[in-house]
Amino acid sequence: MKLGESVIEELWFAEDDDDESSDQAAESFAASLGRTTGLKAFPQVAQKIIALMQHPNCRTSDISRAVEEDPALAAGLLRVANSAFFAHAKAASSVQQAIVRLGLAQVKEIVYSVATMGMFKDVGGYGKSVRDHCAATGALVQYIARDVAPAHEDGLFLCGLLHDIGKLMLINSGEIDYPADKIETVLAPDNVHIFEREELGYDHAVLAGHIIAAWNMEDKISKVVAWHHQPSRAFKDEEIGPMVALLRIADKLDFEMSREDENFEVFLKNLENSSDCQYLQLKEGWLMKHWEDLYKLRLESLSMF
Repeated sequence: MKLGESVIEELWFAEDDDDESSDQAAESFAASLGRTTGLKAFPQVAQKIIALMQHPNCRTSDISRAVEEDPALAAGLLRVANSAFFAHAKAASSVQQAIVRLGLAQVKEIVYSVATMGMFKDVGGYGKSVRDHCAATGALVQYIARDVAPAHEDGLFLCGLLHDIGKLMLINSGEIDYPADKIETVLAPDNVHIFEREELGYDHAVLAGHIIAAWNMEDKISKVVAWHHQPSRAFKDEEIGPMVALLRIADKLDFEMSREDENFEVFLKNLENSSDCQYLQLKEGWLMKHWEDLYKLRLESLSMF
């Protein structure tokens, strides 16, 4: 298959997908990518800060001054840094203090997160649900990774936060109308990408992977996001596989929590038997043991951005 212009082959569909993507779908996707990225450019202040962090002689004072140029970004960084996901024993009272405590890698992750979520702060309807789901998934996946697979924790908060950014882009550009009255069926975590491929020829995960690559984030971030509906492909990669499995578990957990279903014990047992949990060799009963903490963490995440 000859992919359309601007389509990154390793972020496109794998050969083991049910329906082989056509050249026409790739060309349609390339046009859509141009429209969506044109409507939502990554904030310049955040770009400046990320570039500054990559400079070998960068000082924390330089970064803190750059962050403080944008009061909303500074406030968001402090709010996330002092949340349950990153907080130390004592809350950081300044941007510079947060940078020193967290280190550049986590600060970069938070800057990307706050800047991205700020692009969609006014979204409503189903988009608001997607935005909340992104925040919650980021929180949940980091919590799970710290206990289950700490070697793969780096970057997962950002992966969780960005995994459905493609949906927000599609909503913003008017590329697709999601049937919000069919959340239980069409819009469930392992169904929505099928609906999108039928409607568009591609899905939100592939779109998000390309957007993340265009924003010059790490390759593994774009791959995890692009492949989170292609687990059999991801599981062949020793680095990406565990991250995708963790992300998929968090994705399904938040969806279940948002439904307030009293049969969560049945859900947890089924989830533990899923290929994602089996791939990670998640201990039986781990999800039930941590359910209350995960639920509280999810609630906090909804007010984080």
